[in-house]
Order: sequence, then C-alpha cells, then structure tokens
Amino acid sequence: MFVIGKILKPHGVKGSVKVEIITSFPEHFLELKTVYIEHENQKQAYSIEKARLSNRFVFLKFLEINDYDQAETLRNRYIFIPEEDLRPLGKDEYYIHDLIGMKVFDEQDSFIGTIHDVWTYSANDVYVLNTEDGQEKLIPAIKSIIKSVNTKERTMVIHVMEGMLD
Repeated sequence: MFVIGKILKPHGVKGSVKVEIITSFPEHFLELKTVYIEHENQKQAYSIEKARLSNRFVFLKFLEINDYDQAETLRNRYIFIPEEDLRPLGKDEYYIHDLIGMKVFDEQDSFIGTIHDVWTYSANDVYVLNTEDGQEKLIPAIKSIIKSVNTKERTMVIHVMEGMLD
C-alpha cells in the first residue's frame, strides 16, 4: 500500500474531508473508486462518492461517512492505495518510494550518499542525500545533473557540478 494523501480535517457538516495531496498525480483522486485508511493497524476500504481538487488539497466525500462527527474520526489519518492502483509512469519518471534509499554515485563511480527524502517543487524535485560522514546534500532533479537511474539495482549516477557538494 502506498500513501497518496493525509486527511487534515472535516469539511462541512455532511462528512466531507479536506486532504493534503501526497502524490505527483493529484488528478488521480478524481479517478479512484476506493481508497484505504488505517484504523488500529488495519487498513479499511472507503468508497469515494465525490472528489474535488483545489490547489494543494482535495476534498473527498466517502459513501461510508455522512456527518461531521464521523469525518472527525478520520482527522490526521493517511490515505493509501494498493500498488495496482498506482498510475503508470512516463520515461524518466519515478515514484518517490522507489528513490528513497537509493545509492547515489558520481560519474567516476565514487559513492556520494543515499537518498533519504525528496522535496517536490513546481520547477523540479530535489533529492536529499545523507553522506557517509553524516552531512546532508541537496541534488536538483534535472536532466543535466541526473545521468542515470537504475530502480532494479537501486542506484543513481549524477554529474557533480563545481561547488554542488561543498
């Protein structure tokens, strides 16, 4: 199961919820029929009755939730989908969960660090690396820097520009 959103709070009195989007494909919420929300270490299915996108948020109405109090029980819970519901990716696109833990090397095959986070911005993503000496390095996810990504071997090769790792 993969996280695609976090329920922030109830929205209105009929059981809708405001959801922070945690996916690169916000429009996916409009296509989904069922999502899963964790309750007491078990994921329970919820049927999406209505979805509306608004900037960084999506407003969802579940068939099973019909009033403010029921919606309140979902506050701060994550929304999951199974792997088979993930959207197919295009060339040079990767799921964040495939990048986390990936080993990063320079073009001379020297180990630089391991990706431990991905920051998403409108211009481009930024990969956050932990180096062996405990430093944190930021790598822009742009074609001139990222030379190759091998999701099977969990490795990435980057072009290190002058001053990038200082």
